[in-house]
Amino acid sequence: MLTIFGGIGLFLLGMTMLTNGLKEIAGDALKKWLNRFTKGRISAVVSGAVMTMLVQSSTATTLLTIGFVSAGLLTFIQSIGVIIGANIGSTSTGWIISLIGFKISLQTMALPIIGVGVFMSLIAPNDIKKFGNVFAGFGLLFLGIDMLQQGMGSAQDLIAFDKIPADSIISIFLLIVIGIVMTVIMQASSAAMAATLAALFTGAIDFEQAAYLVIGQNIGTTATALFAAIGASVAAKRTAITHLMFNVITAIIVTAIFSYFVSATKWITVAISGSFDETIGLAIFHTLFSVLGALIFIPLMQPFSNLLMKMVPERENALTRNLDDSLVEMPTVAIDVSFKTMRDIMMELTKAQQLLLQSKKVTVEYEKKMLEVEEALIITRKFLDGILVNSSRDRTKLISILHTLDHLHRLIKVLREQQKVEALYLQEKLMQDWQELLETIGDRLTEDEKMLDISIILEHTSQEMAQQRRNKREQYFERSVSNETQLDLAVSKVDALLWIDRLIYHYWRATARMAEYQTINED
Repeated sequence: MLTIFGGIGLFLLGMTMLTNGLKEIAGDALKKWLNRFTKGRISAVVSGAVMTMLVQSSTATTLLTIGFVSAGLLTFIQSIGVIIGANIGSTSTGWIISLIGFKISLQTMALPIIGVGVFMSLIAPNDIKKFGNVFAGFGLLFLGIDMLQQGMGSAQDLIAFDKIPADSIISIFLLIVIGIVMTVIMQASSAAMAATLAALFTGAIDFEQAAYLVIGQNIGTTATALFAAIGASVAAKRTAITHLMFNVITAIIVTAIFSYFVSATKWITVAISGSFDETIGLAIFHTLFSVLGALIFIPLMQPFSNLLMKMVPERENALTRNLDDSLVEMPTVAIDVSFKTMRDIMMELTKAQQLLLQSKKVTVEYEKKMLEVEEALIITRKFLDGILVNSSRDRTKLISILHTLDHLHRLIKVLREQQKVEALYLQEKLMQDWQELLETIGDRLTEDEKMLDISIILEHTSQEMAQQRRNKREQYFERSVSNETQLDLAVSKVDALLWIDRLIYHYWRATARMAEYQTINED
């Protein structure tokens, strides 16, 4: 029993090191891949499968997908395709174990790999160290499988599988529940699959029992996403429910046609290997399970996404709905999401100003928008505070975001000042010009490639405004001295000028920093 627990522990440690190492090596490449190859339904599925095979973690793919949906780089319907693909890609672990894990002496192979990996992590240059985690992870993974093989000989002492043969509804239900519990406890479907394959290989369970355990494990693997979605963003909740419904519905269908499904599995296994190898057969069963689910869900993606959006409607601050705390573990994605949030806040501020300029007074709707923006800035600041950057490029991008946040905060303070109402009447021409410019800005804020153009326009406007402030200020005081106007009115007009100048300046600097971010992101 202790050998089994130790084997599971080593396997999980190996998978964690392997996944983290691969994400560190290929993080940006995977991000670009996902953004480029998810335009259609089939390409989204293929992308999800390939990414999961590369990082050996459907959870990592799911989190990255949430980040892309949050950043507006993927639509929700595209994310469904990626999740379906991630389920297919997660079957690769079973193939690796069944084809390699039981064919050679794992301990003989694992120990040298662990040694090489650890030494690489300790003494190799920084660019090479991350490969050491991958090597050490692979070694620990196979060492864990070796220990599982040794321990599964006594698996009957833990659960009397001979007393729950897969020939009754109650037994089938129990096996599926055991599969669910295995995955929930281990928090990794790959570890549960490894334990099942080891038990099958040692004869502790038969093929039908193993197949029902796999069905349960596919349901249990959704638990991690469901737990992570508690208190998370709407995107995270929808993604978790997508994962759950995909696996539960597929599990129900496969259980209903189990005998036909097993027959097809055995036929394919014999066709591939010449005889029925149970461990390879279980890997094929797992793959067919995910492929069947994909064939069912791909044609129904649109109505399925509509259903989920009705099931999980937007209830939180719409501006920060994408700031999922789980994303801070992936700095590049978290920073991209923050940029999208900055853009949304800027758009809302633009709409608020347009309301103020149109009504020429502080309305309830204007106040509501301002409160929403202020709350969004507080939430965003807390989110940004949790991001730990790993590269100089991400560091520079994050600094640009922080500068944007600072200017937006100052812009809010300007819009809260009393002079905003005075400016509407005392500097009517300037405010009309600003209103026209805001309409142009509002249209362009929705287009990512236009931020630099917006910044250039606002820079020119800010410089003109600064010059007008200097000229008009002098004129107002000269008129006051000449008794052409009252001093109080001259001072009020100067205050209004200064207010407009600060308003345009912080607007310009916020967009300039966002344009700077985009330039870094495109390099």
